[in-house]
Amino acid sequence: MGSFFQVDLDVLQRMTKTLGDAGDQMDTALKAMSSSQAGQIGTDAFNKAADEFQHTWHYGLGQLTQMIKETNEGVTKAHDTYKQTEDGIAQAMSKINGEVMGQIDQAVAAATPRGAK
Repeated sequence: MGSFFQVDLDVLQRMTKTLGDAGDQMDTALKAMSSSQAGQIGTDAFNKAADEFQHTWHYGLGQLTQMIKETNEGVTKAHDTYKQTEDGIAQAMSKINGEVMGQIDQAVAAATPRGAK
């Protein structure tokens, strides 16, 4: 694509993977601090804080998961669209170059005396 507007599709994909990984790690942490295991963490105050954190972030994690899913879908669509555009431009440029080069070759052949190199 042109030098004025560039999209790094690999960076977009890595970003969504990182977001997905963060959601998975948060889910794992919240499960580890679930009410059934919270009593085994430490002091009563710490156990209560862990339980409150788990309950508070349960909703937030659901929201984060939904946003990550929507972001991944959007990035996938953008990736596919950019890829199709890149492929279309490459095909068009190849065709243009092929036609122009063919015309140049014909003109050179017509201007070159037979037997000359």
